[in-house]
Amino acid sequence: MSLRFVIGRSGTGKTALFLDEIKEKLMKQPDGHPVLYIVPEQMTFLSEYRLVNTPGLSGMIRTQVFSFTRLAWRILQETGGASRNHISSVGLNMLIRKIIEDHKDDLKLFKKAADKKGFIEHVERLLTEFKHYCITPDDLHNTQNELSFKSSTRALADKLHDLELIYHKFEQTLVGKYTNSNDYLNLLADSIKNSSYLKDAEIYIDGFHNFTPQEKRVIEQLMTYCRRVSIALVLDRPYKHGLKPEDLDLFRITGETYSDLFEMARDAGILLEEDVFLAETPRFQDEGLQYLQARFEKRPIKSYQHVPAIEIRAAANRRAEVESIAREIRRLIKEDGYRYNDIAILMRNGHEYHEIMETVFHDYDIPFFLDQKRSMLNHPLIELVRSVLDIISSNWRYEPVFRAIKTDLLFPLGSDLKMLREQMDRLENYILSQGIKGDRWIEKKPWRYKRFFGLEHEGSPQTDAEKQIEAEINESRNLVVFPILRLSRRIKKAKNVRELCEAVYLTLEELDIPNKLAEKSNIAEEKGQLVLAREYDQAWNAVIDILDQLVEVMGEQQISIETFIDILDSGLEAAKFSLIPPAIDQVFVADLEISRLSNIKSSFVVGLNDGVLPAKQSEDGALSDGDRSELKAIGLQLAPDGKKKLLDEDFVAYRAFTVQEERLYLSYPLADNEGKGLLPSPYIKRMKEIFPEIEEIAEVNDPSELLMDEQLKYVSHPNTAIAYLTSQLQLKAHGYLIADFWWDVYNFYLEHPKQKQKALKILSSLFYKNETKTLSEITSKELYGDEMLASVSRMELFHGCPFSHFTSHGLRLREREIYKLDAPHIGDLFHAALKWISEEVLQKGLTWSSLTKEQCEWLARMAIEQFAPKLQNQILLSSNRHFYIKRKLEQIIGRASYVLSRHAKVSGFTPIGLELDFGPFNELPPLAFTLKSGAKMQLQGRIDRVDKAENEDGVYLRVIDYKSSSRALDLNEVYHGLALQMLTYLDIIITHSSKLIGTEATPAGVLYFHVHNPMINNEKLLTLEDIENEILKEFKMKGLLLGDSNIIRLMDNTLETGSSNIISASINKDGSLSANSQKSSASVEDFKILRHYVRNLYQESGNRIISGDIHIDPYKLGDRTPCQFCSYKSVCQFDQSLENNGYRNISQQNSLDVLAKIREEVVSFEDSHSN
Repeated sequence: MSLRFVIGRSGTGKTALFLDEIKEKLMKQPDGHPVLYIVPEQMTFLSEYRLVNTPGLSGMIRTQVFSFTRLAWRILQETGGASRNHISSVGLNMLIRKIIEDHKDDLKLFKKAADKKGFIEHVERLLTEFKHYCITPDDLHNTQNELSFKSSTRALADKLHDLELIYHKFEQTLVGKYTNSNDYLNLLADSIKNSSYLKDAEIYIDGFHNFTPQEKRVIEQLMTYCRRVSIALVLDRPYKHGLKPEDLDLFRITGETYSDLFEMARDAGILLEEDVFLAETPRFQDEGLQYLQARFEKRPIKSYQHVPAIEIRAAANRRAEVESIAREIRRLIKEDGYRYNDIAILMRNGHEYHEIMETVFHDYDIPFFLDQKRSMLNHPLIELVRSVLDIISSNWRYEPVFRAIKTDLLFPLGSDLKMLREQMDRLENYILSQGIKGDRWIEKKPWRYKRFFGLEHEGSPQTDAEKQIEAEINESRNLVVFPILRLSRRIKKAKNVRELCEAVYLTLEELDIPNKLAEKSNIAEEKGQLVLAREYDQAWNAVIDILDQLVEVMGEQQISIETFIDILDSGLEAAKFSLIPPAIDQVFVADLEISRLSNIKSSFVVGLNDGVLPAKQSEDGALSDGDRSELKAIGLQLAPDGKKKLLDEDFVAYRAFTVQEERLYLSYPLADNEGKGLLPSPYIKRMKEIFPEIEEIAEVNDPSELLMDEQLKYVSHPNTAIAYLTSQLQLKAHGYLIADFWWDVYNFYLEHPKQKQKALKILSSLFYKNETKTLSEITSKELYGDEMLASVSRMELFHGCPFSHFTSHGLRLREREIYKLDAPHIGDLFHAALKWISEEVLQKGLTWSSLTKEQCEWLARMAIEQFAPKLQNQILLSSNRHFYIKRKLEQIIGRASYVLSRHAKVSGFTPIGLELDFGPFNELPPLAFTLKSGAKMQLQGRIDRVDKAENEDGVYLRVIDYKSSSRALDLNEVYHGLALQMLTYLDIIITHSSKLIGTEATPAGVLYFHVHNPMINNEKLLTLEDIENEILKEFKMKGLLLGDSNIIRLMDNTLETGSSNIISASINKDGSLSANSQKSSASVEDFKILRHYVRNLYQESGNRIISGDIHIDPYKLGDRTPCQFCSYKSVCQFDQSLENNGYRNISQQNSLDVLAKIREEVVSFEDSHSN
C-alpha cells in the first residue's frame, strides 16, 4: 500500500506516463489485478477513447476509467448500498422546494427570497457544498448558536438557522431510504475496505487540481486498501512536512493538495514512494509555447525575442471573432493537414458565444461538440409540461396556452403539421381579437365568429365564409382544450402526489408523446442531427425520472395543486442534457476552467475581456465572502471565497494557455452585441509583454475595411464568401477600387453549377432598387374588378401612397386584430351614440335646442348602455379599467350633446339628415365615374350630419362631421388629395339637394365638430357661467364656410360683430369678414370649383388605380408622412437611403394661393375636355 506523486508543470507528460504504464501492465499481463484510471467526470469519455485506441492494445479488461461517482456505483454494487433509491440533482431541487414550501413561516431570512428565480438552485449548491465538505446539520446548529450571541453576526446566525432547518429536513427525508450523488462518496469511502475488486488494485488519479474533503476520504481509503495509488498534479515542486505554498504562488491550489495528501498518507502510515518529477515538456512543438509555459508567472517579465506560434486577435465584435476562428480552422484543415479533433475552443462566458458559434460553424461546415451540460427548459416536451400546468394554475392565460400549442405536441401523430400550424395561427388571431381568456376557453357553448364592421352592421346575418371559419376555430379549440381539461380534472381529483404525477403521465401517454418524440428523433437521425435526436430521448427520460422521484420521495403526501406545480417546475428547471460527442472528429468547445483536454494541436481561447479572465467575482450565493470568512474563523471550512478564487485566476489562465501542442490563438471582441465597448483582459497585455514580436490582428465583419492584400483570407468557404463578394461589388458599383482576386471569386460562382443559382440570386441584390412595377390591366382588373366600389378614405389613402392602397385594397392585407379599444372604435361609438340621441330627441317630440344639461347627460348614459355590449366584443364591460373609460366616454358624449344643444339654441341651421348614406342602393346615389379602360368606379360613404337653413336668398346646406380629435380643413391637403371627405360630402348633398330637400340648395360650408370633454385652464377665478362659456369656445367648429356674413350670422344668431363662440369666424364692424375668416371661407363659385376639382381628382385617381399604379410614393407635409402610422412598412421596405426611395415633398401654402391654383387647374381641365 503506497502513494506516489507524479508532478510537473503543464505539458511535461504526466498523463502520457500514466497511460504508458497502464499500457505496459496490460500488455504484460492482460488478466492481472485491476488497474483503475480515475479522472474528472468531463474527462472520462476522452480518456476511455485514448485507452481503447492505444496502439498495441488488443483489449483492456483489467483497466477501467472511472470518475469518483462512477467508481462509487461500481463498488456499491459489489458491497451493497446501491439498492437504495437514487435521487438526482433534479430530485433534490424538488425536495428542497417542498421543504421550503412546508416550512416557509419558520424561515427567518429566506422567507422572501424563497420565491425568487434561482434561489432553489443556490440552496441546492450550498447543500452539495456541505456534503462535499462533510458538514452536518448539527455542525450548522452548533455554529449558529455560537454566532447568535454576537450582534455583529446575528444575520449570519439567521442564515444558518434557515439552512440548518432545510438541511435537517432534507437529511431526515433521505436517511436510510435514498441516496444522491453527494452521498455516494461517503458510502464509497465506507465500502472500500469490503471490496474484493479494489484489493490489490492499482489506482491512477489524473486531471485533478484539488479534492473536496469527501474525495480526500475516498483517496485515504484507497491508499489504505489498494496496492498503489499514483496521483498526477500540475506542480513545479513538492510540499512536504507541513510546507505550504504562498497565496500568490501560481500553483497554490495543487501545492495545497499535495501537502494535504502527503500529511494524510504520513499520518495513516502509508508508504510514500519517491516523487516522479517531470521537467521536460514534450508537449510543446514550438519554442515560444515552451517559453510561455516556463515563464508565465515569472516577475520581472523577460521578453521572448522571436515570433512565437501565438496569435492575438482583436475583433470588432463577437461575430467577427467567431468568423475569424472559423476561417482559421478551415485553413488548418486544408493547408496544415489538421483533423477537427486536433482543435479545441476554450471560453469562459459560453452563453455569449454558443448561438453565434452554431450559426457560423454551420455556415462554414465545421463539425463541433459543445462540452457543456445545457438546460432542457427550451425543449418542446419540457415546455409542454410547464405550459399546460401553467394553464391550469393561471386559469387559461393566453401566453401559456400558445406556448403549449407551439410545441406541436398537442397535434395528433402523423397529422399535417403545416396545415395545423396555420390553423392554430388563425385560432390565435381569433383569441387576440376577441380577448378570450379564463373560463371562456372551457365554456360549453361554441365560440361564434363574425367580423366586426362597425356598430351599424351589428345584427347583420353571418355569412357562409364566417360559418366555415367558426367551425374551424371550434375544431382547433377542442384539439387544445380536451387534453388539458382532462388533465385539470384529474389533478383536481388527485388526493396525493402519486395521483398528481399519474395525472401528468396519463396525459402525456394519451397525447402519444413517446411516439411523437421517437418520430422526431428518427427524422433528426436521418438528417444527421445526432445530438438533436438524443435530446428527444433524454427529455422524455428526464420527465419520467422527475415524476418517478416525486412519487418516490413524497408519493403519499397531500399537497396543494399550486405547491405540486411549483415543485415539479423546480425539477424541470434543473433538468439538463448530458451528451457525449456523436462523432470523434469534431472541434471541441469547452469551458476553460473545468475542461480537461489532451492531444490538442491548436487551441483558441476566446472572449478574453476584462472581467472574464480574471473573472469578476460576484457574491450571488446565499453565503457571502464575509460569511465564509467568519465561518472559517470559527472552524467551519467551506469552499474558497471570492478573494481566494481571484488568486487562483492565474492558474486558470496558465492551464488554458498551455493545453495545445503547436499553436495558441487568443482573441477578444472590442464591443458586445449591442455595440457597447469592451476592454481586453489584462492577460492580453501580459502576453504582449512576454512576446513583443506578436502583432495583434484586427478582425472585422467587412473585409473592405482592410487593405487589399489582407482581404484574401475572407474567401474561405462558398457559403460565406458570397456575402463578402457582394459587398465588394457594391463598392465597385459606387466607383471604388477592389482587389483583382474578387473577380476570380465572382467567376468561381458562375462556373460552378452547385453555387451558380444561389450566387445569382444573392448578387441580384447589387442591382436591387426598391421600386414597384406598374400592374398590367389584366392584373388590375383581377384585383379591382370592372366595377370598383370605393370610399373617400380609400382615395385619400391612394393619394397618400399608391403602394399602401395596393396592399390594403388590392392584396387586401390587414393587421392582426387585437382586443383593445382604439381611436376608430371610439369614433364609431361617438357617431352611433350621437345618432341614437338625435333619434331619441325626435322620437320623444323634443328639439335639440330644448335639451337641458341633465337631459343630455341622461341621453348619453342611455346611449352608452345601448352600445357598450356591442362594441368590440363587449370590451367596455371587460374590466374595471374599461368601466372607468366607459364613464369617461359617457361624460364626453354628454358634454358634446349639451354643446350641440347650446349650438341649436343660437343657430338658424337645423339637422335634416344624420348618418346619411350615399352609394348604390342608398338614400343618396353615389359619385360615379367612367374610367378610361371602360371600368366603372362608384364612391360610397356616410355623412355624419347635414344641416339646413333658409333666408330670403334661398336654401343653404352645410355638412357637420364629428371627430374624436381636433381637425381643420386645409386646402393644401385638398389640393393634393389628402383631405377630400368634407368637399365630397358637400358635393353629394348639393348635387342631390332636390332629392334630399325637394329644392336646389347653396353650399353654406363644411365644419368639423370635435367630440371631447375639455379641461379649462385659467388663472382667474371664474363663475360657473364663465366656465360654461369657456368650454363652449373649446367646441368652436372649424372648416370652410361660405364667405357671406349673413350666412355666418345665420349659423350664430348672437353674432353681430367680433368672433363667434360657435364657429371659427369673425365679422368686422363694417360687416365684412375678418382677414383670418377670409382664409377659411369661400364663395359660391369657389365651392363649385372645389367640387369640380375633387371630382377631377377622383377621375384621375381611378384611372391610375385601374392602370396599375402601385408606386411607393409617400408624401411628406411638414413633419407628417403616411409612413408614421402605416401598417405596411414591412411590406414596402421604403428606405430613404436607397436610390429612387424618397418622399414626395408637399410644400406649405396658404389657402388663398391654393384656391387660386385649384381655379386655374379646373379651368384648364374644362378647356381641355371641351375641346
